[in-house]
Amino acid sequence: MNGRRPLVAAAVFLAHGALGVLSLAPGVGFGDSGELVASAATLGVAHAPGYPLHSLGAHLVGTLVPLAGWAWRTNLFSALCAAGAAAVLVDALLLLGLGLVPALVGALSLTLSPPWLRSALGAEVFSLHWLLAAACVWTLCRFRERAFDERPMALLGLLLGLGGANHQTLALAVPALLAAAWTWARPAPVRAWRGLAFLTGFALLGLAAYAYLPLRARASPPLDWGHPVDLPRFLHVLLRRDYGSFALTVEGAQGGRLGGAAAQLGRWLGEAVRGFGPGGLLLALLGGWALSRAKERRPELLLAGLLALFCGPGFLILGNPPFDALTTGALERFQPLSWLALALLAARGTELLGARLPSAALTALLLLPCGRAFAAAGGWSGRGDYAAHDYGRNLLRSLPRRAALFMDGGDDTFYTLAAAVYGEGLRGDLALHDRGGLVFRGAYGPDFRRLPRAQKERRRVEVEERMALERPVFYSTLRDEIVPGRALALAGILRRLEPSGSAAFETPQGPALWEAYALRFDEAKARAHYRYRALVPLYPLMEASAFAARGRRPEALLLLRSALRLGPDVLWLGPSVSRAAQWAGWLAGEAGDWPAAERAYRLALDAAPGDGEAGANLAVAFEKQGRFEDAERAYREAVAKTPTPAAWHNLAALYWGRGRWAESADAFERALALDPGDAKLRAWRDEAVRRSRR
Repeated sequence: MNGRRPLVAAAVFLAHGALGVLSLAPGVGFGDSGELVASAATLGVAHAPGYPLHSLGAHLVGTLVPLAGWAWRTNLFSALCAAGAAAVLVDALLLLGLGLVPALVGALSLTLSPPWLRSALGAEVFSLHWLLAAACVWTLCRFRERAFDERPMALLGLLLGLGGANHQTLALAVPALLAAAWTWARPAPVRAWRGLAFLTGFALLGLAAYAYLPLRARASPPLDWGHPVDLPRFLHVLLRRDYGSFALTVEGAQGGRLGGAAAQLGRWLGEAVRGFGPGGLLLALLGGWALSRAKERRPELLLAGLLALFCGPGFLILGNPPFDALTTGALERFQPLSWLALALLAARGTELLGARLPSAALTALLLLPCGRAFAAAGGWSGRGDYAAHDYGRNLLRSLPRRAALFMDGGDDTFYTLAAAVYGEGLRGDLALHDRGGLVFRGAYGPDFRRLPRAQKERRRVEVEERMALERPVFYSTLRDEIVPGRALALAGILRRLEPSGSAAFETPQGPALWEAYALRFDEAKARAHYRYRALVPLYPLMEASAFAARGRRPEALLLLRSALRLGPDVLWLGPSVSRAAQWAGWLAGEAGDWPAAERAYRLALDAAPGDGEAGANLAVAFEKQGRFEDAERAYREAVAKTPTPAAWHNLAALYWGRGRWAESADAFERALALDPGDAKLRAWRDEAVRRSRR
């Protein structure tokens, strides 16, 4: 088999590469994809820690393969890295003495898993991450007893350094790699220290790729996150201080250390079952049992066990990320690093079965990963995936010439526009700014990021009002008011800043925009990807607001319900649908159509069951229809959720109108407890008490 190893590795690379090219996303994707496209195209500085190796590698491939646009070329770079990782992994398994079928079963269980394929077919840093991690494992498998020699340690150090210049979580693999190398080589102290010195020196050489950040930032590229031109700003980006240097998210999961660790371990096991597959996981367990019984293979068991532990549950316990749908969707890309260990174990498990199964039955095990990949193709294939591309283009369609767009959060807005404007060179007439002052060049001054929160908001308002004197100002936001006293008119999926004192309405071009928008999305992908479910409902949500503004309230409510169906677990959607439905209900109430208002407020409560304001509004709709018992019940539920002076006042007024003086006095008393300075409430309370004593 050793003589055929290069041919096998080449065949695996070509097969995975062909699959990647045939299934490649044609344009920009969701999440960080657009930012990485723009960074590759312009040699920019991406979000912390900058990802210099990915920017350089993708730029090189995109320059050498000048086909299509930069989004497709950056996607191609990911696919080639993933194919390279598959080939390197298969070769590493063959170097351990495994047969062809066991090596393929182990490797394909990983490289044909849906989470691997989803990241391999779009602009992501993870394919390069996996390639470098697989190369580290290959180095140990290649040299084993000589792992602590100078050349293997130099190679391993260089790979780890370069890997750290792409994705810093590769550091979690170091304990497993060094423990396995030590167990294989059993070096004498002098040899060990010499090997570690070579490892460290070449790791620093690989990490020198971070010099790209200050060197490139000095040229002020279009994408220049953190502008790391001096040591403090460089360290701020390198150490991810905006996110928390040693945490995955700013806020960890709820619960104590022990409970959180157990929950994260359960999360990793669940993701392994879903991603690596039940069959692959059973083979891995069988392989672990087989390795534990063979003393000469203990280094393999140590490598696999520690790699799985540190890069899987250990990573999750360190970050302790929450269990919401957004975080769970983002974590999917981090899992395959720990599954490298499962691939090794699954190969050994297949080898064990091979001693007891006929060759045809053993070969049939290849159907496990291949069959799973085929069955789930609708969720991972990027072919025909234009949803994020269309969103970026629809944003550009919404903006007239020389407009200014201020983005009030939303990675998909930031990054699809970055790919279109910086990567593809579209719409140079626009002024694009994000209100956080991070992604696009700031409009708020070089000191903006250092200002306190209140001063930041004042600076934003001053700059945006001043810019509105020179050009049309638009916002990408879900808020109804950003600049005090200035209405935000509906303009398709954007909002336009209107003159002071204007009422909110739909801009004249709004209806035409909805006819011009393209929206191509696949429901199978929406079920598989949280990012899909988090963006696509924006369209019906914003169009519902437009319908409500035109008085077409039934259509507005239908659209809002469709938005909820598209993204039932999307964190921002429920509150946003609730606000939009309440606005539709208010418009219906203003028109005297209280049954329509009731339907709108019921929808608002369906979208956000804990929203006391929606419950209080529903109670008003009941009261206006003379349904006093329903109104009382709705008020009671509303004040239990969100006790506000207004809700208690309305309930007190309801009791007053029914002559229930003691209950009215009690409700006024509760309103006063929340707003003790309201003299009118006090007078009404006193009168209700007086009448209750008659």
